[in-house]
Amino acid sequence: MNKLLELNKGFLIKGYLWISGILTSGFSIYLIFFFSEVPTKWILIIYSITLIFAPLFVLSAWISDWFRKRRYKNRILSKKPYSEMEKIGFTKSVIKTNHNSLVDYIKFAEINECQITFDVDLKKPKVAEFSIYGLTEHLNSKEYLQKAKEYNHSNIDFSRYSFTKRIDTRKEKLNSIQELEKILTELTHIVKKEKYEPILITEIKPVGNKV
Repeated sequence: MNKLLELNKGFLIKGYLWISGILTSGFSIYLIFFFSEVPTKWILIIYSITLIFAPLFVLSAWISDWFRKRRYKNRILSKKPYSEMEKIGFTKSVIKTNHNSLVDYIKFAEINECQITFDVDLKKPKVAEFSIYGLTEHLNSKEYLQKAKEYNHSNIDFSRYSFTKRIDTRKEKLNSIQELEKILTELTHIVKKEKYEPILITEIKPVGNKV
């Protein structure tokens, strides 16, 4: 909980105020036209919902997702070879925004002069995602779509801003940390072959080792 508040306290307060403000304002506008048709009891009930219960419900869903994603990452990191990732350079951390705009720490390393982050997708909790961020603006739309289709067969998600290698930890059993390092090194070769323009991790607010 301390890390959640350390990273997201301001956003959670603003989120609460925005949600309660929008809902309460909407209901207040409704009352301007239909005040005589709504019993006082229901006015009080609805205001308590818009001011307190609805915002807290939304925020609790966001917070639950934040903790679930952290739990999924830690579950992968507790098993070999992922528990030994520090041996291949995953000793630093950066802040990354999750799907619901809350932020958390993720690990990253430099392999073959490329910065690689480790994360998971909330919808695929057993899939480890290793991403290299960079631009490939030199590719036209046809070339981009062709390469995206080509890399998809290797479980590499190729976008305009990143190359992401996905490893299903249930199906792809790696025997050693060296095997993982080899996979990530191969990813760096692919990225360099595409002549990408790196998006440096240092531009995404490095924060030391606070994972």
